[in-house]
Parts: sequence; C-alpha cells; structure tokens
Amino acid sequence: MTEDNDRSRLSGQETTTALVQRKLSWEELLGLMRAPKDESRFAETLVALQQLVDWDEQILLPLGENLFIVAKDGKAIVKTKAGAELGPWNGNWKMHCRVIVRRTREDFLEIYPEEHLTIDPGLVEIREFLCPASGTLLDVDCVPPTFPVEVDFTPDLATFYTEWLGRDLPVTL
Repeated sequence: MTEDNDRSRLSGQETTTALVQRKLSWEELLGLMRAPKDESRFAETLVALQQLVDWDEQILLPLGENLFIVAKDGKAIVKTKAGAELGPWNGNWKMHCRVIVRRTREDFLEIYPEEHLTIDPGLVEIREFLCPASGTLLDVDCVPPTFPVEVDFTPDLATFYTEWLGRDLPVTL
C-alpha cells in the first residue's frame, strides 16, 4: 500500500496536520483545495500549529508561518514560533524585531542576482524583520527611505471569533 493510499484514510485532524507540516503530495493538496472546506479546518489548523511550537500559550490566529497571535495571561499578544514576544496583538510587532535594512546596490546584490536587480536604491530600501530569538525572517518591506515602519494589517479578533467561528474569544481585548 502506498503512502498516498494510507493518507486517504486519515482523519480531518491528521490531514490538516500533514498539510501544516507540508507532508501532502501535490495530488493530495490539489484534492484538498478542490474539496468543500470543512468547518473544523480552522480548529484543526490551530491544533496542528500548536504542536509545532515549544511554548504553552494558546494560538488564537496565525499571522504568518512563524508568527502568531496568542493568549497570554488573559491578553492577546504577538509571539514568534521561537517564543519571542513582540508586544500586544494590535500593536506594531515589527518594532520589537531585529531589522536588516538594505539601502545600497551592494546590499541589494546580496539577495538579488545582478541580472535581475531592477530596484533603484535611491528610491527604495528593503527592510527585513527578523525574530529576535531565532533570526528567522518574519516579514520584508520594500519602502521609500524614511518611510515609517508599517503595520500590514490588524485583524478584528472579536468579530472573527464571535461572528465567523461562533465562539467566544478566550482573551480580553
């Protein structure tokens, strides 16, 4: 029996865990994308993500592959996969990161091959936001020099939990 055949008999949680851990084949992933979405998928995703971290705080919402809004002491905060706490959920978590700012052509050539370098360092800079605990890249902004550190988005946690999920948000906002 093949591994794909074994996976076709997985429970919803096992399938979601395999999805989060990137263990599904392209055919399995395609089938999952085409199938109707299971109402339990978000809860299953949180369980799968929780298994990937070494800390105990409850994940409320993933913000990225290595970034989460979590419940801590009755409040919502932003936390990295490595465990660095980056402030309140509705604050600018980027202000608590290590940052690499690329401003020169030489800086840009460290990440772009010369034949593909079309960015003008006189017009933009690249800011790489890194986890202060692990150095993992969390986000990248390409902005004009002196542009403020921007917040990508602030989710409406209360509405998401109460109106979309139909349950109480487990923290005070």
